[in-house]
Amino acid sequence: MLLTGFNLQSVNIIQILAIFAGLLGVALLVGERRYQGLILALLMQSVMMAFNLYEELNVGSVSWYVTPAFSLTLGPIFYLLVRVLLVPEQPLTWPDARHFIATLIALPLTPFFQWVLLAGALSQLLYFAAAFKWLRRYHAAIAERQADTTPAELHWLYNTLVVLLILLILDMVRVNLQSVMVSPYREIWYLLDQIAFLIVLCVAVVGLVRQPALFSGVSEVEQTNAEPAPHEDSQAAAIFASLDAQIREHQWYCQPRICLQDIAGFTGLSVKDISWSINTGGGVSFADYINQLRIDRAAEMAKATPQRNLLDIAMDAGFSSKSSFNAVFKKHTGKTPGQYLNPLRTGA
Repeated sequence: MLLTGFNLQSVNIIQILAIFAGLLGVALLVGERRYQGLILALLMQSVMMAFNLYEELNVGSVSWYVTPAFSLTLGPIFYLLVRVLLVPEQPLTWPDARHFIATLIALPLTPFFQWVLLAGALSQLLYFAAAFKWLRRYHAAIAERQADTTPAELHWLYNTLVVLLILLILDMVRVNLQSVMVSPYREIWYLLDQIAFLIVLCVAVVGLVRQPALFSGVSEVEQTNAEPAPHEDSQAAAIFASLDAQIREHQWYCQPRICLQDIAGFTGLSVKDISWSINTGGGVSFADYINQLRIDRAAEMAKATPQRNLLDIAMDAGFSSKSSFNAVFKKHTGKTPGQYLNPLRTGA
């Protein structure tokens, strides 16, 4: 008999919900190559929660606990989730199984659960640092190739990882304080801990399902940047000046979602030449360069046609949405579009 009884506590109900939430996420995402890492994470989370539930409902009759070893899977799972999501050209392969060797080694050592959990906490810190590094590389890559980076940005994923890291640290503190904590505070903390993990799980699934766009050229951008410069750095300023004149003359920056490939098609230059000339000759990324031109264009229109509303000005300047309009102005000027443009419209 798997369960000695059905005396479920509140925390057990949360665990059951987490199991079904994980399996539902798998059902929603299965077949999507880019979500392989998340599918693995959801499956492992459901398995871990099932073991946790079983062990708690059979306290005293379980001879060997395996859940402490699962603490060594959390770091690798989230690292692989982020890597495959951001770099789909590096899908999960059998060599990735090496990340879980530590879990297998820890299985016979779970009687020393505090040492196993400490190793799990250190593993999580290392793997989370690697995941954050992938996020930084992703945002740098989209800034190199796309002007409208807002739809493809994953700040919510970054924030989710930060929250998850905080929860994991708090959970480690909770486990180590269990021997000195008194009831009911110990049970309440554990319940709140499980609820928080369930919320983070749901946020991750919903966030990925609703993510409007993802950039797929991280490896390509980094490989291109690693190649030798196409020209001498002394030529960068001249090439950039010529390119800048063409972009301003034809107002290509007014096209929503303009990217390096589009500019390459207009000018006949290679993507690498354009990227190199803007970075070296202009001293900015492609996204910052295009968005600064859009800000200047919006300022000109605010002065020339003060009766127009800001959203119309934004669309004509090349911004694809109100959210990107606000985000770009806040980043480049430190002000909202209204704070920056309204004084220009009134002549103040």
